[in-house]
Amino acid sequence: MARLRVWFATLPAAVALGQQPADDQFRKAGVCARCHVISVVEWGISGHSRAGADCIACHGVSEGHVIDERNNVKPERMAQGEALAAQCLGCHTSGCPKVKRRDGCQTCHHHHALVDPNKPPEVRDERLEKLAADRARYEAKMREAEELFRRRAWRQAREAFRAALDAWPGDARAAERLKACERRMAGPPPGFIAEGSASDEATGLPPAVRVEGLGMAMVLVGGGDVEIGSERFRSSVPVHAVRVRPFYLARHEVTQADWCAVMGSGAEGCTDPASRLPVTAVSWQDVQRFLDRLNARIAGGGFRLPTEAEWEAAARAGGAIEAGAQAVAVYAATGRESGPQPVGSKAPDRLGVFDLLGNAAEWCSSLDRPYPYDPLDGREDPQAAGMRIVRGGGWADTADLLDPALRHAVPPDRRLRWVGFRLARSIPETPRLSAAVARPR
Repeated sequence: MARLRVWFATLPAAVALGQQPADDQFRKAGVCARCHVISVVEWGISGHSRAGADCIACHGVSEGHVIDERNNVKPERMAQGEALAAQCLGCHTSGCPKVKRRDGCQTCHHHHALVDPNKPPEVRDERLEKLAADRARYEAKMREAEELFRRRAWRQAREAFRAALDAWPGDARAAERLKACERRMAGPPPGFIAEGSASDEATGLPPAVRVEGLGMAMVLVGGGDVEIGSERFRSSVPVHAVRVRPFYLARHEVTQADWCAVMGSGAEGCTDPASRLPVTAVSWQDVQRFLDRLNARIAGGGFRLPTEAEWEAAARAGGAIEAGAQAVAVYAATGRESGPQPVGSKAPDRLGVFDLLGNAAEWCSSLDRPYPYDPLDGREDPQAAGMRIVRGGGWADTADLLDPALRHAVPPDRRLRWVGFRLARSIPETPRLSAAVARPR
C-alpha cells in the first residue's frame, strides 16, 4: 500500500472481516480488537508486536476507565504530537536508532505500525490491504451519497449508501443515512400529516406533524447521547449519559378536548369537550386506556408516554428554563395556587414545545427505579407493578421545582389534580415503501 494511515478508529463489533479472527494478535489486543480492527492488524505486522509492546503498554488498561453506564471505555493515555515522542522515549531511551532524533517520531512512523507512512510496509498483510481497499471504497461511496442527499436525489442517494454499507458492513452512519433516504421517500409515518415540506437532515422525517383526524401537533426530537440527572436531588444521581433515539413529542399537553375526542364525551375525566386546558386528575392507568383507544384509531398506532430519559432529553434540548420560568412556564409565581392555564399560554421552547415545565406535571412511562437509567432493566415494562415517574412540575409548584432533572414517584392509580400527560411516538425503523417508490427510475 502507498499509505498506511488510520483516520477511522471506531469500528462496529462485527464488520468488514466478518467473524473476528481468533488468531494470536487479536487475542493479545483483547477488548481493543472489538472495534479497532485495522489498528490491531497494523500493530500485528509491526516491530511493536514483535517486541511485545501491546495496546495496554501504550494506552493503559481499560479497567477503571468507564465513561458511562453502557461500559464504553477509553484509553488511559492518548498521546499526540510532542507527547507522542515523549511516550516513545519510554522504551526508546536513546532516541531513534537511525536518525538519532528524540522528537517528531510521527513524521517517519505511524504510531501503531512503526512504518514510514509514505512507503509500503516491509511485511505485507492481505487482510490489511483488503480492509484499506474496502474503506477507500466506503469513503468514496459515502461522499457520493452525501452529495446526492444534499441535492435531494433520494433514490440515487439510497443506492450509494447501500453500496457504502456493502463495502463496510455494520457501519452505523451508512445504515442511518440509508434509513433517512428510505423515510424521506416513504413520506410521513402512517397516521401523521406533515406540516410543510421540510425534512430532518439526520432522519429524513418531517420535523413537524399533526395526528391525522385529531390535529394534535407533534415535533421531532433529535437523538444522541444526553447527560441526565442532577446533584441537587437525591433521586437524580448520578449524573450520567444516556443514548436517546429520535422520537416525536407532542407540542402541547393532552387537553380536555383531546381527551374527550378519544375517550368519548361521557367518559370519566371529560368535563369540557371544547376546553384547551390540560386534562388533569388522570392516573397513569387512565392514560394507558387513552393510549389503547388512540392506537386503535390512528393508522400505525405506536403512541405512548415518553420515557423519563426522553422527557429530560427534550427538556434540556428545548432549554426552556434558560429562558426564564416566567416566560415559558405556568407555575405558582406568587406562592398561591392559580390553577392550570390553556395549553400554549406561554412561549414555546427552542424545540417549539409548550408547557414542558409547569402548567400540568406529566406522567412518563418509566417505573421509579434508581439511576443510572437503563431502558433494558424493566423500568419501561407497562405490565410491571410499581410507582411511575412524573416530570416537569405543575401550576402549584414554585420556580425552584421546575427543574428538568427533578423526579417524582407516584402510584399509577393515583389521580392528582396537577398531573396530566403528553404524547410521544417512536420513529419508524423500517418504512414500508410502495412498489412505485422502491423501483429505481
